[in-house]
Amino acid sequence: MDDDEYYNQLTTQAKVRSLNDVASDVRKHLSGAVENIIKAGQALQDGRDMHLSDNDFHDWCMQEFPDLKRHTRHNIMLVGKRFGGVEFIQHQLPITVLYELAAPSVPDELVEDIMSSDKPMKVKEVQQAKAGYKEVQENPDYGDILEDVKEKRKTPVEAAKEAWDRSEEKRKEIESRPNVFDLNAHIKSTEHCTVDVSATNLVVAMEQLISKFDRRDVMMYLYSAIHDDVVDIKIPALHEMSDILMELCEQLPLEGRNKHNIN
Repeated sequence: MDDDEYYNQLTTQAKVRSLNDVASDVRKHLSGAVENIIKAGQALQDGRDMHLSDNDFHDWCMQEFPDLKRHTRHNIMLVGKRFGGVEFIQHQLPITVLYELAAPSVPDELVEDIMSSDKPMKVKEVQQAKAGYKEVQENPDYGDILEDVKEKRKTPVEAAKEAWDRSEEKRKEIESRPNVFDLNAHIKSTEHCTVDVSATNLVVAMEQLISKFDRRDVMMYLYSAIHDDVVDIKIPALHEMSDILMELCEQLPLEGRNKHNIN
């Protein structure tokens, strides 16, 4: 055995031992207090860093933690990344709230404001705060609220609530008007689009997302694009499209094809 082979054998053995340690840490912290979930997320991230690709990491997770769903694993890793080192004794927030706050799209100042509140927020309240604060940051109509935040006259949570309340008032006003624009009919209209072009564009988008970008980034940006479903169409469409894609997977099995062409 030459020096290179001996070195490769030593590094391989070290990697195996390290991965075993990581797996042990994940299993030890997957249940219990929030602090444990954070440690599990950090350990999972260590495991990801030790694999060359998301596919390799996924295969390892399926072997070590077969009951841990991909989406749950992704959420736990985000929680570990966002809240590592945070003291949680005074917060007592449920893990479902932390899942909402851990998303990379949530601004730090909103997270800090929610975390420092004396009154713990529920998941729905956090979702509304996220949606409202996004409006504050992106909608010019709420420039006055954004200015109040910058001048510290309002906290991010207060600003988010005001924006949410204004949006609700506008929605109710529009709904009360006669002959209002039919959003549902507009969504279902096929004007200016055809099924063949839309289907082709979807396939092209899938090819680009999978072949050009990291799986974690794809998951993060898809989640961000779908999650804020103001008109309640994106999430139902996601599940309907998932059923269609699953049927297509059965009709077009991967057997005999090289999956690594897209990695």
